[in-house]
Amino acid sequence: MIIMERIKGLDTIRGFCMWIMIYGHMIDWWLIQSDDWFRQWLFGFLESVGATGFLFISGASAALAFRSNELKLQALNDFNKLTVRDVYFLRAIIILLIGFIYNFFVAVLWRGDITDLWSWLVLQTIGFSLILTWPFMRTSRTFRIFTGILIFVLNYFLLGILLPYQEQPNFGGSLFHLLYNPLTQYPILMYFSVFLIGTAVGDKISEINIIEDQNERKIIFKNKFIIPTSIIGTIVLLFGIINFFPDFLFFNTISAFAYSLGIILIALSFFTAIQIFELIKTKKSYRYLYFYSYYSFTVYLGHNILYILFVDQLNVITIWIPIIGGSILFGFLFRAMYLKLGAKASIKTGISAMSFILATKLRKNKK
Repeated sequence: MIIMERIKGLDTIRGFCMWIMIYGHMIDWWLIQSDDWFRQWLFGFLESVGATGFLFISGASAALAFRSNELKLQALNDFNKLTVRDVYFLRAIIILLIGFIYNFFVAVLWRGDITDLWSWLVLQTIGFSLILTWPFMRTSRTFRIFTGILIFVLNYFLLGILLPYQEQPNFGGSLFHLLYNPLTQYPILMYFSVFLIGTAVGDKISEINIIEDQNERKIIFKNKFIIPTSIIGTIVLLFGIINFFPDFLFFNTISAFAYSLGIILIALSFFTAIQIFELIKTKKSYRYLYFYSYYSFTVYLGHNILYILFVDQLNVITIWIPIIGGSILFGFLFRAMYLKLGAKASIKTGISAMSFILATKLRKNKK
């Protein structure tokens, strides 16, 4: 059986995106209103990178998991294509269920608005993106990228049509709520396109990663992934910054998506080059951002309890105390969790295991 090497750059970028999300929430929750200028300035450069990067890497990881499961078909007699499909959909459904529960607490207990039960927070967006991506998993990478770009562009035409109907009790208002509530989060059409493009990149990584000859593998990674990805990333980044400047600083604009995706592609090619060509020794027991990636689901759900600590109490100077202190404390905490509990503390791993167990049981019951 072919075993694919884990691409650590994916974990590093996802961990960084989680780090942005956690400490961005701290700033959003705890900063006094008079220092809101600092939040706006910082969010302008980082918020879109964190959101776009997380959905992009989630798409790449979904493709890698899908291809990994397909390889198991060659080694396990009781593991068939229907099981691969069932595992995939069960994972998406479980994420959606957790997302709806999370939305319920946010809508009812936090905002006091039951209409926000349908909110495109990240879990709902990832769950639906997984479901919508399934028909594309066996299509070509070029088709997925083209389709993702097409959906992304058409999304803004549709948004322009529906935006005047926001919060109106009619068909247009209902459709806007269905697709874009709220615009400040992860509306499905915007981020599904990013997720879909991410699956194409993950698929390319998977294709190269299974090459057994290490010298050939390095050459192909360099010529077919690292160099093209870095060039495309640079072009997309410059387009995002220059196009309608300074729109790239405003969340969920076309420029912001291009700016963020460019940074992610450049970072992915950079970290992949480091790993493949062993430019820096990466095999260490303490990998700071890896733990944020490994426990991303756990961290996302658990960090919300921090909201109550310093609501609207810290200024632009004192906010750095919990950010720096939290970065250090959580780093040691995640490392301890990893060493003592490992996958047992990872909700993400638990979802994958549960999906596999349920899928295999369902398949056996149908025989």
